[in-house]
This record gives sequence, C-alpha cells and structure tokens, in this order.
Amino acid sequence: MDSALLTLAAVFAAIALAPLLAAWAKRVMSVPLPVVEIALGMLIGPAILGLVEPGGLPQQLGRMGLAAIIYIAGYELDYRRISRRQLGWSTGGWLLSLVLAVLAGIGVVVAADAAGLEVAGAADMSLVTSGVFVGIALTSTALSTAMPALRDANETTTPYGRAIVAAGAVGQLAPLLALSVVFGGRQIWWSAIALVVFAVLLLAAMRIAARGLPTWARRVMTTTMHSSGHFAVRLVVFMIAVLAAVSVEAFDVDMLVGAFAAGVLMRQLMNGVDREERELTEHKFQGLAFGLLTPMFFVSTGVAFDLRGLFAQPLALALVPVFVLVMFVARGFPGSLVLPRGSSARDRVAAMFWTGVGLAVVVAVVDIAVQEGAITSVLGSAMVGAGMVSLLSFPTLALAVRPQPARQALPDDAGA
Repeated sequence: MDSALLTLAAVFAAIALAPLLAAWAKRVMSVPLPVVEIALGMLIGPAILGLVEPGGLPQQLGRMGLAAIIYIAGYELDYRRISRRQLGWSTGGWLLSLVLAVLAGIGVVVAADAAGLEVAGAADMSLVTSGVFVGIALTSTALSTAMPALRDANETTTPYGRAIVAAGAVGQLAPLLALSVVFGGRQIWWSAIALVVFAVLLLAAMRIAARGLPTWARRVMTTTMHSSGHFAVRLVVFMIAVLAAVSVEAFDVDMLVGAFAAGVLMRQLMNGVDREERELTEHKFQGLAFGLLTPMFFVSTGVAFDLRGLFAQPLALALVPVFVLVMFVARGFPGSLVLPRGSSARDRVAAMFWTGVGLAVVVAVVDIAVQEGAITSVLGSAMVGAGMVSLLSFPTLALAVRPQPARQALPDDAGA
C-alpha cells in the first residue's frame, strides 16, 4: 500500500475515532476532545505504532487547522461588549504575565540545564533565549478551546464571562505578536514599527468592513447558500489565506496574527447579513474547521509529541507539573486582574484557572522554538504536556471553585 495513503488513512481514522472515544470517556470523566486527538496522534505516531511520521501533508493541514482556531477566536470576539477598561487591564495583565513567565522560563531552563537535561536544540543557542521562548509560550490563554466550557456554563454573556473573554483574547494574540517582534527576521525596532502599521491598517479595515458586504456579494451569498457554491465559506478561507500571507510577507509577523485579523474583519462584514444566513455560514465553516482542520492540527501535534524522549528522561517529565504551576500563577494571576471590582476570592481563583488554560498557542510557539533550535523536542513535549493538563483540568476546577450561586451576585463594573 502507498505510504502516503496509509498515513492519511491512519490520520483520518484517528480524527473519526476521537469524538467516539471522548463520548465514551465521559462515562468516567470529561476529557476535552483536543486531548483525545493528541493522544490518538501519539498512538499512530512514532512513539507507539509508527504508522505516521511527523511532517508532510498532515502537518501542513494541521497548520491550517491552527489558523482556523485562531480565526474563530477573532470572529467570536465581540468588541462591542468589551470595554476599554477591560482591554486595558487585559493588556496590562498580559505584560505582567510576560515578565513573570519569562523569568520563570529562564529559571527553569537554567536549572534543568544544570541538572543535566539538554534544553537547547542548537549548540549556539543561549539558555536565556531558550527561556524567553518558554516564557512567551506560557503566557498564552487557549480562549478558543476554553470557549465551549464557558458557553456551556452560560458565562459568555455575563460581566464575568466578558472579562474572561477579554483577557483570553489578549492572551491568545499577544504571545504571537511578542514572538514576531522578539524573534522575527528583522531588527526588534523594525518589527515593532511594522506591527504598529499592521494594527493601524487593521483598524482602518475594520471601519470599512463595518459597512458590511456590498449588495452584490450579499446576493451571491444568498443564492449560493444552499448550493455547491458556498460563496460565504470560500470568502472566509480566502480572507484567512490572504491576511496570513500578508502578515508574513509584508509585516514579518506570524501567519496566525493574520488569521486572527481575518476573523475580526469577517465578524464586521457579517454584522449586516441576515441572522439566519450568518448562523448558517458560521455552522458551515465550523463544520470544515472542527470536522477536519483543527482535528488534523491536534492529531499531528500528537504525532510529533516526543513521548519516548519525555518518559526516558524523568527530569523532563518532572517539568510538566512545573510548567502547569507557572501557567496557573504567572498567567492566571495577572489574567484575573481584569475582573470587575468587588469580585470575590472564588471569582479570582476561578479566573486564574480560566486564563491559565493554554494549548494551541503553546503548541505553535513550541513548534517554532524546536525548528529554530531554541529548545529540544523533549522540552517542547513537556510544555505541550503541561498545556494538555491545563486543558484537561483547569476549566473543571474553575467551575468547581465558582459554583452557580456565585455567578448571580457578580458586580457589573469592569476593571479591578
């Protein structure tokens, strides 16, 4: 049998089985679908069955899946419900997270190196650089993967939920921006200027997009909504591809920043579209994203996961809970600063769990760091493992810490 066909068959089998296994696992405990998909990727990857090797078409499609995740995060972010004060506290909280996480990352890397663990993937890579990569990854918030749990808890429309979404949006985008500025191909000052120009152009594009789609485009969208044309879905894919390419080629920022911008702009364009057609378009794209692209991302992440190396080095395995603690404290505490005034201790601890969840962006940063030789695949796997643990446990702990009665008395004023 052709090896490429065998690879695709194994990957698609994992994608198909993941929801069934997740549903079966709910009898014992709730396991997030991405965790199941990563586990199946490990199963078919070199660590266990060896049916699929890292790289190739699955990894390329997986990168598209990550772009779809970031696009959806940008699309679901309703700026009209986020105050400037919330945005300011979210940004300030993330900057504090960056300082704390980078210091923790450098400390962990130096300590691990002194204990004999190989942490840098290239001989000429300094431990400080490796620590900065680690720190940036640990400042992320997996807003897109935490949103379903927030939505199930009916929190997305509450003052508390809006504060978490604001902190999560910054926590999902800011690490990618920091990575582009600090480790881009240009001088830091030039990267910063390019980023400012990109932001200004995005704001201008948002004002234009707020007018909605042209009449002819709405007509085409309506006439192809129930046909094989699917103009709206093709428009979404086009915007992601174009803005991802522009962000990389013209501004030297990560393609995921462009994907986030595409989501923000598409949300503006769709505001004037009939509600039924807008929801149908959302469902169709989500079917493509959650049915194929994002599972491909998580499965390919599992394939590349260095499970053998992680278990072969007890010190690396011991770093998993260390990274989980850093995510909870260094990211969670500053993230909780966005809560409304008068929030209780329970509210703040729960917010630390919500904003400390990290997986998708952690994987993206780890992938870049391993390719650049800043960290080894074993250290990267420890970080991805910590992201999996956070996704598996933090939302459940957040809901346990902040039970239903506490949600009724939360003040409505944003800022802490």
